[in-house]
Amino acid sequence: MNFFILTFLLSFSVLASKDIPQIQVQGNCEVKVIPDRGRITFLAENQSKDQKEAVKKTTEQINDLKEAIEELKLKNLELNNSAYAVYPVREWEKEKVIEKGFRATLSLEVTTSEISRIGEAMMKASKVGITNVGELQTFLSLEKSQDEYLKCLDIAADDAKNKAVQIGKKLGFTIGNVISLNEVPMTQPPTQIGAVMKAMSDEASVGSTQIEYSSQKFATNIQVTFSIQ
Repeated sequence: MNFFILTFLLSFSVLASKDIPQIQVQGNCEVKVIPDRGRITFLAENQSKDQKEAVKKTTEQINDLKEAIEELKLKNLELNNSAYAVYPVREWEKEKVIEKGFRATLSLEVTTSEISRIGEAMMKASKVGITNVGELQTFLSLEKSQDEYLKCLDIAADDAKNKAVQIGKKLGFTIGNVISLNEVPMTQPPTQIGAVMKAMSDEASVGSTQIEYSSQKFATNIQVTFSIQ
């Protein structure tokens, strides 16, 4: 019996809410945010007749680069190894396959909040014999993403409410409580910058390179349904 009464009350509540006069508006927020993190990858690659020698030289280059970059004392520095591989090298010569030895590769991913100093890391890589450099990526840190998200959410909420209030003024009603809300956040992927790498062959210019990167769009949309009076 109690279950029947509870079910009836819930059904009545749902049906009653459908009869409440309401208005649905969309609140928007779209802001441009300057990325606060930069990431670049250096690849060490060495070939030798002896597999151990190829691995040793490659590992030493990456370790030397790590130490050199740590000496720069870049803010929010993160160093991560990736793309480790060792494989035999064979070439076709005089109608037969010739064993050329082994090639070892190892990457060092460097992330920092001092994007303007990425060029200094490139100089260090050049000094230890690493010239294979990936493109610079800029992106928002988790902390900044969360902060910008909350700010954008406030803007979108104010936009939705202001729209509803303005419509009410024109049509002669006032808005009440929020009946429903739906949000669709939107962000861009990390921005890749390749132009900065052109200075790699000129050590003097790398240190003074002015890194330019575009802002990243941060946006969210919310649909809000208000009761009206």
